[in-house]
Amino acid sequence: MDVSSLFDAPKNPAYFDSAASSLTAKQVRAKMEEFYSNYRANIHRGAHKYTKQASEEYEAVYGKLAKFFHSKESEFVQVRNTTEAINGVALGLEWKAGDEVVVSSIEHHSNLLPWLRLKEKGVKVKILRADEEGKLSAEKLKSVLTPNTRLVALTACSNVLGAKEPIEQLVKTAKENHSLILLDAAQYVGHHPLDLSKLPADYVAFSGHKIFGPTGIGALYHREGAPLTPWFVGGGTIREASLEGYTLLENRERFEAGTPAVAEWIGLGAALDVINKIGYNEIESHEKKLVAAMLEVFAAQPKALLYGPKAADQKACALFAFNMGKVAHHEVAVMLDRFGFACRSGHHCAMPIAKRLGVEGSVRASLHVYNDEEQVRKFGEALGKISALA
Repeated sequence: MDVSSLFDAPKNPAYFDSAASSLTAKQVRAKMEEFYSNYRANIHRGAHKYTKQASEEYEAVYGKLAKFFHSKESEFVQVRNTTEAINGVALGLEWKAGDEVVVSSIEHHSNLLPWLRLKEKGVKVKILRADEEGKLSAEKLKSVLTPNTRLVALTACSNVLGAKEPIEQLVKTAKENHSLILLDAAQYVGHHPLDLSKLPADYVAFSGHKIFGPTGIGALYHREGAPLTPWFVGGGTIREASLEGYTLLENRERFEAGTPAVAEWIGLGAALDVINKIGYNEIESHEKKLVAAMLEVFAAQPKALLYGPKAADQKACALFAFNMGKVAHHEVAVMLDRFGFACRSGHHCAMPIAKRLGVEGSVRASLHVYNDEEQVRKFGEALGKISALA
């Protein structure tokens, strides 16, 4: 499928920064503009036609999420982003001294800091070490689990190394230990399907801005029956309130206090529609070609130090962190910008990975379905010119 009509993809510089934030699809922007132009109103607060339509459009997104992930509407909570979702789980579980949380050595800070913070409550944080390419092992996970392991919190795909992780085996291992399991799927949902009727994760977090949607919106999947209490309370969450106390509504409604991000939520629903229109088969097939082409580019540059998997079948997405000889990563990114490529540089909010690699940071080129092999070829030419300075 030709997806060029779905995006306004910049050509110069070409957008190679999708791991930070994907491009927003035209359909998403149009749907949000429809809300602002035709039925701009608060939801669930009134009887006029604008609030009725806004409420219907808003509620329809829960149905889209349920169908998209093969789950229930009541199992999704609106959040601002993956970071808020993970913090919500950390704040929404009751912890006691001696509880254990297992996280991996390749986590984004958003799936590390909330758990380290629990040390203040006497919670022990244990680290599951990934291999040199960023691959996690279910056997290694099993070796660090104990009867005190309350929660296992793992990334479904590293935002630095991009390795293909054995998600099913990791979740199965955690559940066999009777531990709760949280998946940070921020880098995964935009590239691969996630069938939650078959994957018994208790919590899954993702952001809209990485799946062709707007910024400032995301969702937390909270499996029915998994423990969790609201980290905010207020308007929209209560069944009954008095000056002496209150009772909360059931399921997701108890978690969504205050006026929500209506336009962004509707935009998230439109982003799911875009993924369905393109199809995960098309996304995966196209990315395989991009991954193979990019690996050829790096193989042809002896001064390029590529981190993560070097084999195409071990990459979960077209995400490549690298350095070029002695040239500082920020300088490489500036030169790439001048040569027509928008890439990120830095520690990518994953300082433990940089420290393990022995570097202050790296350049990251991350592609998506709107990129093409011609751009990859030109990227290789740009690296060749930078190599002369390295």
